[in-house]
Amino acid sequence: MASKTNARKRWTLLIDKIKAEDDSEHDDPQFCIHLLKNPTLRNYNKLKKYLIRCSNTWMVTFLELSGLDIMLEALDKLSGRGVPSIYDALLQLTCVNCVRAVMNSQNGIDHIANDDNQIRKLLQALNSPVILVKKQVFDLLAALCMYSTEGHVQVSQALRHHKSAEKYQYGFNVIMHELRTDNVPYQVTLLSVINAVILGTENLHSRARFRNEFIGLHLLDVLPILK
Repeated sequence: MASKTNARKRWTLLIDKIKAEDDSEHDDPQFCIHLLKNPTLRNYNKLKKYLIRCSNTWMVTFLELSGLDIMLEALDKLSGRGVPSIYDALLQLTCVNCVRAVMNSQNGIDHIANDDNQIRKLLQALNSPVILVKKQVFDLLAALCMYSTEGHVQVSQALRHHKSAEKYQYGFNVIMHELRTDNVPYQVTLLSVINAVILGTENLHSRARFRNEFIGLHLLDVLPILK
């Protein structure tokens, strides 16, 4: 009986030691950059947990080390693989969740809202055939539109850049094209993006211009169908 008790104690001490070593590794943002360079589900889940609980100072260092850039480049590559396996789909989704964790911090959202290149990289994830991934990306774009004037401007410009790359006639056609889905939660997200684009600017003339652009893309014809 005593030997079993001692064995349990040794096992508990071993687990505590492993956890302590794991936490000490995560104290270094450079270690998380290393995780990003090896995109596995385990590494992304580990990174996401730390991004959620990290300090402002740690997040600033992570961003200065190009952590978000590396993450967005990986997401772009993952999204461009065509029809993914279940593992690849989960990998894409977890990577987007890591981006969301960065944006949930003040330093993170300020960083991306003022960087048109990073927002353009984020939009490349819309090439993914996984609706859950695209839904998350559109959620983030809507948040950026409503967060600040800079975020709204950068998202609008990025959509127009995406228009050129994907050969849409109009920048917001990418949103209208996705509205053809019969996935109701996804439709709700897309409508929230449209609202964010229109209402994200305080300039009434700009609001009217964005609204008229969506009307020109036959939004009013689509709305009754969505009901």
